Amino acid sequence: MAKFVLFTQNTMASIVATRELLNKNHTKIKLIVMASQLKGDSLIDQVKVARKLIKRSSLSFFTYKIIESKIHPLLLKYHKIFKTRKYKNGQASSIQDLAEQYNIPIIESSDLSNEEFLNHIATYKPDYVLCFVAQILRKKVFKILGDKIINTHGSYLPQYRGAAQYVWYLLNNDSHFGVTVHYIAPGLDTGDIVFQRKFPIQKNTSVYKLHYVLSKAFGIMMNEFIENYAEHHQRTKQDDSKATVTPMPSKEDMRELKKRNIKILPIKDFLKYI
Repeated sequence: MAKFVLFTQNTMASIVATRELLNKNHTKIKLIVMASQLKGDSLIDQVKVARKLIKRSSLSFFTYKIIESKIHPLLLKYHKIFKTRKYKNGQASSIQDLAEQYNIPIIESSDLSNEEFLNHIATYKPDYVLCFVAQILRKKVFKILGDKIINTHGSYLPQYRGAAQYVWYLLNNDSHFGVTVHYIAPGLDTGDIVFQRKFPIQKNTSVYKLHYVLSKAFGIMMNEFIENYAEHHQRTKQDDSKATVTPMPSKEDMRELKKRNIKILPIKDFLKYI
């Protein structure tokens, strides 16, 4: 039976995907690595990364990411403290709750490309490393861990390589979103494809709700990889001539959402879709 190590993060998207994965295939996960969303060992380093993100996109999108990554975990803590119905039925479980429930060791890393950290991961001898993270992996990751890192990407690759597809689907009036299970390779979402699916986008959905639905699909499709593809599968190279790239949403892009009355993060969606 194949052995898996999971790289994940304490963000809404990663929590939702990880919850879906662990509730079905926790016995096959030998280690969980919790990665920092903002790479860096110190607060100063993380502030520098945050400033770069704001410069590349906008304060509005950065604020969305802060709520999704910092406030969402606090919402889960609220459910845990007050033992709400959502917590009792597992809907509001955090990754730490699930790791404890399923007796899976969990460690933290501020830099997934750190050589000492990678050598430690290699001692687990995983058949695959599954990724629900946003950190860009450097070449030394593949040198130490090998060609076995599997990612879920929020598009039907090679379309929409890059960031924040859940924003661009709505800006481009798309009727469907895609999810691709693929190998991670050096480059921007260029690795070989294992399999892909398309899903309909509901009308009048918010950015946050679509982000949640897409994240849930990540977990569902990673389960499918574990159950149906891990032991044997074909790899399909991407056709680079058909590639499109989604950049970080700019200030103008976020304004366009509001102009078209596309909700970004309505409070009712934030409280409901956890």
